[in-house]
Amino acid sequence: MREVPQRLAVGEARWPEDRALVERLFRDYVAWAGGDLGNENIEREAARLPGRYARPHGCVLIAHAGPDPVGVAAYRRRRTGVCELRRLFVRPVFRGLHIAEVLLDGLLESAVEAGYRAMAIEVGDRMTIARELYQRAGFAPDRRRAPTRPGLIALRRSLVASTPAARSSEVVEG
Repeated sequence: MREVPQRLAVGEARWPEDRALVERLFRDYVAWAGGDLGNENIEREAARLPGRYARPHGCVLIAHAGPDPVGVAAYRRRRTGVCELRRLFVRPVFRGLHIAEVLLDGLLESAVEAGYRAMAIEVGDRMTIARELYQRAGFAPDRRRAPTRPGLIALRRSLVASTPAARSSEVVEG
């Protein structure tokens, strides 16, 4: 079993310096997910980085444990006032250390600062641990939006008058 460094650092991706690292972490996520992301094209997304993840409408966070890049998470604008959580991934050897929670909290804070009113995500119906994380973070089923393909669940979380410490599952229009 690998010993985890005591220090976890989470920071925003710097472009173009972190482009190759973000691409590698996104590809690790796709491989972990079984390579099936439906109609998503990881090749096109990787070629366009930062693309829709660039400020002011998007954000990519990278987690490092010591010198090792161990996780990534991103959001991008879905439509006015609503961003979409994407690619939350922690390398398997580093799971169980609350790195995903730290990344998610950072994205929620960033999205609030960027003026978003809600954050949405589609999660695989078999991703029990991920769904539990999102539920603890205040995400609830988005009954107004159908998932883009079978096997996914649409979730949404209000960001209105909230911070990661003050979570709400209120659904906002938008």
